[in-house]
Amino acid sequence: MQKKPINANSLLDKLHRGAVYACIGVTLYGTYVLGMRYYHYYTVIRPEKQQAELKLLDEGAHDKAKELKY
Repeated sequence: MQKKPINANSLLDKLHRGAVYACIGVTLYGTYVLGMRYYHYYTVIRPEKQQAELKLLDEGAHDKAKELKY
């Protein structure tokens, strides 16, 4: 029994399906990475910045700033 030759339309359909799956995979992975970055920012970086700002305010660093003159 001989194999049927693959026609061009079938080959193009398979290539297109593979490209679509690759795009979906890249989109899902990118969404995951972006979500992890936002999670890290809101759970680690932002609280550290707020603590540093409060520490500066407690030390009186805000008094050292130049006054605005209108």
